[in-house]
Amino acid sequence: MTDIGELLEQTARSADVTPSSGTVEADVQRGRAALARMRRRRAIRTAAVGVAATCALAGAFAVGLPNGSDEAGGPSRAADGVRLVAYTGDQLDGFIVDRIPTGWFLQGSSRFSLTIAPEGDDTHPDNFVGKLVVMLLSQDAKQQLPAGEPVEVGGRDGVVSRNGGGDLAALTYEDPEGHFVQVQAPNVLGWTNDELAQFAEAVEVTADARAGLG
Repeated sequence: MTDIGELLEQTARSADVTPSSGTVEADVQRGRAALARMRRRRAIRTAAVGVAATCALAGAFAVGLPNGSDEAGGPSRAADGVRLVAYTGDQLDGFIVDRIPTGWFLQGSSRFSLTIAPEGDDTHPDNFVGKLVVMLLSQDAKQQLPAGEPVEVGGRDGVVSRNGGGDLAALTYEDPEGHFVQVQAPNVLGWTNDELAQFAEAVEVTADARAGLG
């Protein structure tokens, strides 16, 4: 037999040898250890992907909410009040105004009051509900400032009082000619005391105006 033949024969005989139990057990332990390492690496990769996805989702949610919004997507603060705009239409008897709320119009006037209402309001001008009204302080009332929150109207003292339900504010002030003027503003305008005073600064009482009774 040649050297190559002997080598092949020896290799075949070694392949037919049954391994010992110790060898088998060692192979099994090595296989289990390798499987455990593979499972740990897979778990680490899965956790990393999950964390990255969570961060990406959180970032998208944060970007999606506008600044100053709550979780429901609504605004976290109250809307601004109805702003004033210059009035360029015809003036009515009794009182002259330079500014009115945007989207409102001079609905009617008499010697006793001027009524300013939102566009589309077709109720009678003497129905003051939900409207901005200018008048002189009633003749039955003491011609002085009543109790209320102090505010300045064109550098002069005034006070704002609100009814129990909080849906109406009344500004009373004395104009430069000595008239005690009262401006009633519905809560729908959303005006602060200073905004109410800003409207009153542009009010002029004419010689036709008269104080009512009651």
